[in-house]
Amino acid sequence: MQEFQAYQRLLGRGLPSGRHPDLLVVAMDGNCSTFNAKRSAIKQETKENVRHMLVSACPNPHIERWFLADPDSFYQVVGYRPDVASEKCERGYYKRLLSNAVKEGSHIPTLGGIEFARDIVEKMDLYRASKNDASFKAFMDDLRNGLKSLHRSDRRKK
Repeated sequence: MQEFQAYQRLLGRGLPSGRHPDLLVVAMDGNCSTFNAKRSAIKQETKENVRHMLVSACPNPHIERWFLADPDSFYQVVGYRPDVASEKCERGYYKRLLSNAVKEGSHIPTLGGIEFARDIVEKMDLYRASKNDASFKAFMDDLRNGLKSLHRSDRRKK
């Protein structure tokens, strides 16, 4: 939250590039809280002048679960399909699952498996991942609404 508050102050003063973001994606692990509770916490810390561009990303319980949300794409990248429990709220569970899955795929998890994040996300079927993880679906819905809002405002300008 401190980084988010600092970024908002920077936006208020103007970014060095002079550009202003169209959307502002704020990510915070759910830590076994609901998406709505985390989104509300983020909104409480959001200044009025940027609230219209806010998109919340609150993986529950942790971001590693999202990397495992589409087992088919995960398998294509890593070469192993882990058995993912439904929303297990145990500290470190998904970190271990991700790291172990990378090992089972005959790789060395130099960063615990996060080093495969870009490749996994590029292959990910967002619809399938949304069906498998409620917090991912909530993020995708929030992002879709933010993009629709941008599209509507662009059309009004023309």
